[in-house]
Amino acid sequence: MKKIEPYPIAISLFFVFTIFYAVCVGIKFILLQFGVEGVWYMHKIWQTILPGFTGLNSLSVIIGLVEVSAGSYAVAYIIVPIYNYLVSKSAKEGIVEVKPVMVRFRTFFLTLMTYLLGLFTLCFVYDLFVGNQLSMAFLWQIFLPGFKDLSFSSFLIGFIDIIIYSGYASFIISVTLNYFEKNTN
Repeated sequence: MKKIEPYPIAISLFFVFTIFYAVCVGIKFILLQFGVEGVWYMHKIWQTILPGFTGLNSLSVIIGLVEVSAGSYAVAYIIVPIYNYLVSKSAKEGIVEVKPVMVRFRTFFLTLMTYLLGLFTLCFVYDLFVGNQLSMAFLWQIFLPGFKDLSFSSFLIGFIDIIIYSGYASFIISVTLNYFEKNTN
C-alpha cells in the first residue's frame, strides 16, 4: 500500500493557499491605491468562500488569512486519511509501505493547463450559445484579469491567464510538496 502522510500535503496547501490569498488581496489594494477599479474581483471570491472575510479592511483580511491557513490544514488532514483508508482496503494484509510523493512540475503543469484550457474553451463556447442569464462570463471577469466580454480578444486573454495560473499553481505545489516530502522522511 502506498500510504501518504498528511503533513507534507497540509504544508504545501498552506503555502499555496496563503500565497494565493495574499497575492489576490495585495493586487486589489495596489490597484485601489492607483485608482484602478473594475479590473480585479478576486476579493469577491474570498467573500463567498470565507465566512469571516467581509471586505477589504484590516480585520477582515487577517480573519481571511487565518481561515485560509486553517482550511488548508483541515483539507489535508481530512482528505489524506480518507485516501489512506480507501487505498488500504485494496492492499494486501501486512504490507504497509510509506513512499514519498514526488510531483514533477512539467507533468503537473501540462496536466493542469490542458484540463483548465479545455474546460475554459468548453465553457466559452457554451456561453456563446446561451443567453446572458445562463452565461458564465461574469465568472470569467472575476477569475481572469482583463477578460471583458465574449470576444476573441477576451478569449485569448483568458487563455493566457489560465496558462499563467497553471504555471504558478504547478510550481508552488510541486516545489513545496517535494520539499516537505523529502524533509519528513
